[in-house]
Amino acid sequence: MNLRLLPWGAILAIVLGLAVGAGLPGKTAPPFTAVPETGEGGPEIRLGPVTVREYHDNGEWNLLAADGAVYSYSRKTVKGTGVVLSLGKGETLKGAFIRAPEAFWDFDEKTVALPEGGHADRQGGWTGELSAGTMDLAGAVLRVPGPASVAGPGFSVAGTNMEWWWRKGKITLDSPKSRIAPALLPGQKG
Repeated sequence: MNLRLLPWGAILAIVLGLAVGAGLPGKTAPPFTAVPETGEGGPEIRLGPVTVREYHDNGEWNLLAADGAVYSYSRKTVKGTGVVLSLGKGETLKGAFIRAPEAFWDFDEKTVALPEGGHADRQGGWTGELSAGTMDLAGAVLRVPGPASVAGPGFSVAGTNMEWWWRKGKITLDSPKSRIAPALLPGQKG
């Protein structure tokens, strides 16, 4: 457990070092990027551009990069704006990213809420448009109760109540509407 706190200790040391360096005579601090208020009370660490990586015992990891963030020390949460999420490593998620205007990562609950939805990209031409949803990192599932769409090479599907089980490679939608693009035959011109 102490090894999991080591990255947070390093982040705190860097932030304190930057604060002391900015306070020395003859130096000016860079302008601070506006970050969201958590409204939770308790101690907070406000960060400009930041990258947070959560490592797991099995060697996998999750990554959140944000233009601005607030880390609530007492609740173990990060609220970020201008967010890019990268899920795990390995072939099942290689090149998978979710971009969102805002995200709220709860380390104890192992969830990431996307209150304004987002856009998903993956290598191979896969994309997705998501309304507000929640990622369950422990269960490896993204749930979007509202409208969502997924497009890949040669097809697209849209519906509501999407669940993406990324480790299983399974996506489910209610009321799906799909479009399959016809494949070109050899020698045929598009």
